[in-house]
Amino acid sequence: MRSFARKIPHIKPLSFTLFAALWSNHALSEDTMNVTASNPEAGEGLVATSTKSATKTQTPLLETPQSVSVITRKQMNDQNVRSLNEALRYTPGVAAEQWGGVTAFDQFSIRGFNYGSTGFNDQFLDGLRMNNGLVYGFQQVDPFLLEDITVLRGPASVLYGLASPGGVIAMNSKMPTKESIHHIELEGGNHQYQRGSFDFGGEANDDGTILYRIVGTATTREGQERGTESRRWALAPSVTFQPDYYNKLTLYARVQNDPKMGAQTSLPVDGTAKSNPNGKLPVDAYPGEPDHNTFSRKQAAVGYSAEHFFNDDWSTTLNGRYSGETSKYNAVIFSGLEADQRTIDRTVVGSNEHFNTINLDNQLHGHFNTGDVDHKILLGMSWDRFTGHANYASGYVSPLDIYAPTYGQAVFGNLNEWQNTRVMNNQTGLYAQDQLSYQQWRATFGVRHDWSSIRTNDLLSSSNDFKQRDEATTWRAGLNYLFENGVAPYLTYAQSFQPTNSVDSNGKPFDPSRGELYEAGIKYQPSSLAALFSIAAFNLTQDKVLTTDPENVQYSVQGGKIRSRGVELEARGNLSDQFSVIGSMTWQDVKYVQDSDRNVIGKTPLRIPTRFGSLWLNWEAPTKSLVAGLGAGVGGRFSNGTKGGTMDEQFDTAGYGVMDAEVHYDLGYLASSLKGGKVQVTAQNLTDRRYVTSCFTESQGCFFGSERAIIAKLSWDF
Repeated sequence: MRSFARKIPHIKPLSFTLFAALWSNHALSEDTMNVTASNPEAGEGLVATSTKSATKTQTPLLETPQSVSVITRKQMNDQNVRSLNEALRYTPGVAAEQWGGVTAFDQFSIRGFNYGSTGFNDQFLDGLRMNNGLVYGFQQVDPFLLEDITVLRGPASVLYGLASPGGVIAMNSKMPTKESIHHIELEGGNHQYQRGSFDFGGEANDDGTILYRIVGTATTREGQERGTESRRWALAPSVTFQPDYYNKLTLYARVQNDPKMGAQTSLPVDGTAKSNPNGKLPVDAYPGEPDHNTFSRKQAAVGYSAEHFFNDDWSTTLNGRYSGETSKYNAVIFSGLEADQRTIDRTVVGSNEHFNTINLDNQLHGHFNTGDVDHKILLGMSWDRFTGHANYASGYVSPLDIYAPTYGQAVFGNLNEWQNTRVMNNQTGLYAQDQLSYQQWRATFGVRHDWSSIRTNDLLSSSNDFKQRDEATTWRAGLNYLFENGVAPYLTYAQSFQPTNSVDSNGKPFDPSRGELYEAGIKYQPSSLAALFSIAAFNLTQDKVLTTDPENVQYSVQGGKIRSRGVELEARGNLSDQFSVIGSMTWQDVKYVQDSDRNVIGKTPLRIPTRFGSLWLNWEAPTKSLVAGLGAGVGGRFSNGTKGGTMDEQFDTAGYGVMDAEVHYDLGYLASSLKGGKVQVTAQNLTDRRYVTSCFTESQGCFFGSERAIIAKLSWDF
């Protein structure tokens, strides 16, 4: 492959890092650990040395004044993850799978915060927001379509606008590269799991000015609850035009269809988190009706990314995407446990939802010097528009003996519509960032101003219509010092804001909640190892949190404040030619420090753990040994449990530990004709541990964690 970057004179490394990584064969060969590596099996793989998501410029992680984790393609392949929840299992600060075996949504908290009480969080794909739905219609991306996942812990509003103070998830799709890719996978496992996937890409013409990639996957399996199942297919084509050294245009699309998404219902507290005289419920217990469980979702998106370099120092990047989502839900869920401790009350709920979004993010990148100080400038404008409509209805369903269920005999009442809402949301943001370099010092400063407008129309009662306009300025400042031995301490301060689409008892919209972070940490990248170690200590607050109105419990007041303090440890890298490790540990103290109910002050929010961690150890056989080509991995993850119930009357869920493992073999070591082939067997929850991930109230119930999954996979690169 030609090295285009050599033909451009006076390339400055700070302003032109991204361009060199895209065009230079030398850069690609040296940065095999970089998150932009395109081959699913490329390079070292488990540790990224830089990321674009944290600063919107390609910046080494060692020079980023923020707690950041990058989940690479190799890690996703080694652990054979099938959802974002599974990908986040070994990441510090992130408590994944809050709803356990429910796979239709990705529910997790970051540093003790999530989006409201649902467990959903802010996610971005290819730098653009993935908007949350109104009822059940949330977007979700199959991880096979992704190249990497970056977790930004702490407020990220300066670059991404409205966001939870805990952090955001920034995912990057597989996009065209000059490298030729011909990859297929076939999988099968217990619970009738079957999956087929492919990934093709490379040069589409002789001179390499047109690149292509097409990624697809299809899967089917039984749901965790008896009588339920999940099905999915997804397709993501993309093409890149690069007519000369200074211009690049990528067009892409994504279609994902989930005609069946299992069940998303909880189980009684007594029999899961608490004892029940009738015994523990089985993990596959299902309170619904297998023949009355419709949950489907269709997603589609088209987008572009255009880059133009004016010269060595100045460039512009234009990103845009249009996406749409349609979901249908009609199912029976648990709604309470009767006095005999075995008969459950049930409700049938229904919802139809559709929304579409337009997301734009335009950036100007520049580089200049003021004396001995080097500046890398980013100026940007983003615009997000969300238009959605959703309804929600519920009705009576006859009770069920959850310990001896007889399905197909339920009696249904009429559905009563409780919600029928249209929402239009616009957010415009202007932001600026300066990354300064002076000798071994690195400083990052950013500021942003956002304008947000939300218009809500209640189609059941126009008297409930309201408009909400908010604006906010957020700041960010960070400082690093790079020691020659690879140690880099840092300090950072950051703010966030999050509009609240609700009104008080007088019909007045609430102000946006605000987040504020103080963080100090140390990162270490040894020169002798392909590894990165980090420790971060943080103090994070969110004010203007909604709490129950003491004078009208049907409404809320904006008098709450949550504080999260903690320490996070992370280790990623190759310890030797044979061993690599991914380890994390999180201690966090999350509590209400202000609330309209004095009894709540000092208590931990529901479904938030205070200690959790993980360790994944991978081994590869020496290339000249008798077992060359063989490899294995084993991991463990634990949590000390969470709080369930209500804030006034909480109860504890038990802590748990879960093991995962995998073994793989490169078939090319058997015969040269099998080169490119690989077999792998993965076990998630190896010991089939039964555990509870989180609970709501007594009437809303608890969620069992994912049961054991054994998966065999054959992959081939040809």
